[in-house]
Amino acid sequence: MREFFRLSLELVALAALIMFISGSALAYTGTLQIPGEGVKQIIILEDGSTLVGKITEIRADQIKFQTDLGEMTIAVSKIKSIKEETEKKEVKAPVETKETKEIKKTEPPEESAAELEKPTPKWYPNANRTRLLIGPTARTLKAGKGYFYDLWIFFPGLAFGITDNFMISGGGSVIPDADNQMYYIMPKYRISTGKNLDLAINLTIFRLWDKTFYFGLSDVTYGTDDQSVTGALGFAFTNDKIADKPAAMFGGEYRMGRRASLVGECWFIPGDADSGVLGIGGLRLMGEFMTIDVGGAFSLDNKSDNEDETDWLPYIDFVWNF
Repeated sequence: MREFFRLSLELVALAALIMFISGSALAYTGTLQIPGEGVKQIIILEDGSTLVGKITEIRADQIKFQTDLGEMTIAVSKIKSIKEETEKKEVKAPVETKETKEIKKTEPPEESAAELEKPTPKWYPNANRTRLLIGPTARTLKAGKGYFYDLWIFFPGLAFGITDNFMISGGGSVIPDADNQMYYIMPKYRISTGKNLDLAINLTIFRLWDKTFYFGLSDVTYGTDDQSVTGALGFAFTNDKIADKPAAMFGGEYRMGRRASLVGECWFIPGDADSGVLGIGGLRLMGEFMTIDVGGAFSLDNKSDNEDETDWLPYIDFVWNF
């Protein structure tokens, strides 16, 4: 059964250089409110950008903000301060005389709201929230949403949301000249337990060397889409045998900016004669519909008290949402 873990996880993706996911972004602690009529809001972001407009919708970790340039979504963790001002009512201009024209020439022009507002790049939502690298989070896709993914070039797959709490993913290997290819399917059911906390049950069914293997996994994810930690526990089994000890996984993600985050996970694999650690970690580059992960993977086997064996491998994958 030890070999099952090793072969299965290394084929789908060798797991990782776990990263110490440190710190979480300090969220805005002031009052978030939709302003009344005749009130405008000035938001200063953590990067120094200034936005002028009105909050139109408030969510758990983000707001919608209407400006002269259109409506945008802003993460609450990126807000530094919010100031409200009463909009000046338009007053009918007095008849100009020679004296008022001379005074007007000496007055500096007032800055408009558009001049005060500095356009800021859009903060895209996390396009890869249901997976760390090879390991799943406890989150699922929305109904009707899906993505194509590819691990190590030779391991493509698809994922699709059946309902908001149930999704199915699956794929296989396309290794040239290989005598045997691997195929798998993984249904996942999510149980939402509260704000920023999700539980899920996964079942992965592998087909390899004319044999079928199963891996049942329960996991929990805590945090936002930008900063989160995930822990999981699972058993491998076949039609006639089940592993004596469970495998465990721990990982997380930390978004450093609008286009980059750190992602890592580590699997602890028990064995009859030895035990091992499989880990993977790296940098996630983020766009509106896709992510690209670049990093490294390692496999550490503890053969005995005096013997360790470590293997390293570069890692790359990408995800495209549809």
